[in-house]
Amino acid sequence: MKNAFQLFLHDLKNIKRTPSFIILLLGLSILPSFYAWFNLKSSWDPYSNTEYLKVAVINHDTGAEVQGKKINVGNQLVTNLKDNKKFGWVFTDDLKEANKQLEYGNYYAIIHIPKHFSEDVTSILHKKPKRAHIDYKVNQKINAIAPKMTNAGATAITQSLNEKFVDSATKALLDESNRVGLKLEDKLPLYHKIENAVYEAEKAIPEMEKFKETVNKIDSHQGDISKYADEFYQLGQYEGKINDGAGKLIKANEHAADINAAGQLIVNINNNMPAIENALQKANTIEQKFPQINDAVAKGIQATSTAQGAISGAQGAMPGVHEKISNAQNITNNAQSDVKSAEASIEKSTTEISTEDISSEKQVNSTHTEPLKKPDLLPAKNALNDGLLAISELTKEEAAATQDTINQLDELSKQNPGSSEVLAKNIEVYKHNLEQSIAYYNEVIKLMNQAEKLGLGDTSKINAQLNQSVDTLTKLNTSLDTTLNGARGNGKVSFDNNAIQNALKALASLESFAGSDMKNILTSGLASFDNNLDTIAGKLSNASQFANDVDRILADAAQITSNAHETLLTINAELPALEQKFSRINQTAQANFPTFKSKVGEASNFVESELPSVLSDLNRLSNFAANDLPNVMAKYNEASKLLQNNLPGAQDKIHELAVFSNEELPGIEKEIKQAADKFRELDKNDTFNKLIKLLRNDLEDQSDYFAEPIQLDETQVFPIPNYGSASAPFYTALALWVGALLSGNLLTTELKDKSIIGKFSLREIYLGRMILYLLLSIAQATIVVLGNLFILDAYAKHPVYNVLFAILVGIAFTIMVYTVVSLLGNIGKAIAIIIMVLQIAGGGGTFPIQVTPKFFQAIHPFLPFTYAVDLLREAVGGIVPEIAWSKIGMLYLIAALTFAFGLALKPRFEPIKKGFYARSKASNLVE
Repeated sequence: MKNAFQLFLHDLKNIKRTPSFIILLLGLSILPSFYAWFNLKSSWDPYSNTEYLKVAVINHDTGAEVQGKKINVGNQLVTNLKDNKKFGWVFTDDLKEANKQLEYGNYYAIIHIPKHFSEDVTSILHKKPKRAHIDYKVNQKINAIAPKMTNAGATAITQSLNEKFVDSATKALLDESNRVGLKLEDKLPLYHKIENAVYEAEKAIPEMEKFKETVNKIDSHQGDISKYADEFYQLGQYEGKINDGAGKLIKANEHAADINAAGQLIVNINNNMPAIENALQKANTIEQKFPQINDAVAKGIQATSTAQGAISGAQGAMPGVHEKISNAQNITNNAQSDVKSAEASIEKSTTEISTEDISSEKQVNSTHTEPLKKPDLLPAKNALNDGLLAISELTKEEAAATQDTINQLDELSKQNPGSSEVLAKNIEVYKHNLEQSIAYYNEVIKLMNQAEKLGLGDTSKINAQLNQSVDTLTKLNTSLDTTLNGARGNGKVSFDNNAIQNALKALASLESFAGSDMKNILTSGLASFDNNLDTIAGKLSNASQFANDVDRILADAAQITSNAHETLLTINAELPALEQKFSRINQTAQANFPTFKSKVGEASNFVESELPSVLSDLNRLSNFAANDLPNVMAKYNEASKLLQNNLPGAQDKIHELAVFSNEELPGIEKEIKQAADKFRELDKNDTFNKLIKLLRNDLEDQSDYFAEPIQLDETQVFPIPNYGSASAPFYTALALWVGALLSGNLLTTELKDKSIIGKFSLREIYLGRMILYLLLSIAQATIVVLGNLFILDAYAKHPVYNVLFAILVGIAFTIMVYTVVSLLGNIGKAIAIIIMVLQIAGGGGTFPIQVTPKFFQAIHPFLPFTYAVDLLREAVGGIVPEIAWSKIGMLYLIAALTFAFGLALKPRFEPIKKGFYARSKASNLVE
């Protein structure tokens, strides 16, 4: 370190002896500042200078007439814009010329007010209001920021018009409500008079009832008094019917809850009317699917016909199989008998062997072994082979037919059908076919087990394939139960697509297996069938039983296929009638649904609005029948007696009073009670006074509220007064990196003085020359920040820390740039420039890093600018100590790693740098 400092002192002496170099150092100290100052000054406060942006305004509004008054909103807007100095407004009537000037770039934007603008604005007063539009065009090519500025201006115009419209409309509404409130307040004494009169009338109701009872007691008749008196007396005969009717009323009231529940059911039906409409739409879709259903049934008939042919062929071959097995059994039994006789003859003549005997013995021995080779046993093997091949071929055909069935089911599932009788029948057919296929495969599994016991080879692979098909078909058949319920209207129609695909895969595998591997396994099993006659005899006996089982399976398969074929033919015959019936029902439903919907709607409205009142009346009548009717009947009897005793009198007037009291007085009493109850409710809630208070209002305050009901309360955290001051941290950091680059380009990192070459090590040269670079960076940082503060008048919350942080940033940048230049020379200079370019975009100095592409977001944490710009922002806006220390720490962590890298690898990189420099210099194009 001492030698490094000596080198620095030697550099100072050289500087002192060369005054022109001092000028160069002064230039290096000041020149980076210009980079920051010019950029900051040019973008100091662009948003306050928008008055030089030309925006054309074309007003073609012809105005409108509202309540006899002529208004022109477009002219009012133009008048307001003439007082607006935010943009350079150019008012013209030539839209074509304005568009031309916009394309040439003479206008940044144009605002066109159409001729129907005022009519559209005032259309709110008509039945069909129409939204008003202002046409706005902007030239995006001229500048990146200008369109955003002009767009903000256009948005402000429409917002201002909207606010004024809301303000005017609200004032008119509030003015009218205020006028109504004043009228109600003037009528308040009259309201109280009416209220008191109603209360007094209510108090008099008991007296009215007494009057009513009296009039009814003395009610007389017109004409023959005796006749009417007799008829009046005969009214007592209806007392039983009256009481019976009263009982029915009471009983009906007991079922009020059921009536209400039924009413709610109607309401629920009305609420679910969209779902019913949707179901009818799906019915139309189902009707369109009938051709596909017919095609699917036709395919099923064709498939069962094919299966019947295969089964019929196999059955036709089975009589020959039985005959061949029977012949083989006879031959084998005869052969065994001949062998036993020959062996007995040999034992008797063992001592008298002659040539002839020897020949006989040979003949016997030949007879013992010959049946295995006789062509007479070949028919037995062929018979078994034919039977097994028939089963294999039938299994293949059954797998193919079942695949056709499932493919039809798969096509049906893709159509997303709704519930219907046709769909339910189709699902039933599919299930029936699947169940028959499962039964057939289970029979073949049993048959293969018998074949294995017969010695016809290992049939486990065959059974594995069959069991897999049975399992997948069973799962699919089970899933169709849910589908069938949905088709019958008991839920949503759904298909298990996984079960369908699994079944198709298993059956495709079985079809391929039955056509090749199954035949090979069964055929190879016959090779071990003919070991000896005893065994053959037993096997042929089992083979006969085996053939009988094959016969049974073929018969069952024939019956199953025949049933399926007949069922499909029946469905095919019934489908046209069923399709016609479904179409007729659907057309009827579609035609009558509007009426049904209307009637249900009317019934629902009745249930919701009138039924509660009806049920209330029914309850009141029931209470009357239970509690008051006995008293009425008693009074009737009393009146009857009264008539008998006091019949003479003014019958006509009394009768009139009786009619009034019976027909009109109850309604009057009811209305008086209802009116009194309403007045009490109004008084209890103070409704009338609240209504007056609500209608009377402060027009200005309330109209202002409706025009702007929500106010934004803005609080600035770490406020910075202008855009230039806010950009100063970024351009300052950029200037300091540029300063370090200039130093690396103009100052050498090597020893040029021949008198001291060899006196210092490479690491000492690295450290000694760095001191000069660091002093130069301190000067650069100090000058650029002081220029920001005093020349540009940039804002800084903490100016002293601003200078100090800039010096720290300059030192860190200089260590990084100096190190790469010292290690790599010209290559290092290029690397420093590349890092600077990446930092401009990825350092987060201009735009938030979150809005940049993913690449720059990825490198952002590793760039020195990230921490340098944030550190300088702390001094400008306001320091948060934790943030400032963390930024310093990360910045100097990068600087320390760079310094350690340079100090450690300086000796290793020096030969590389010199070699590259020598090769570059040979081009005569590099200094």
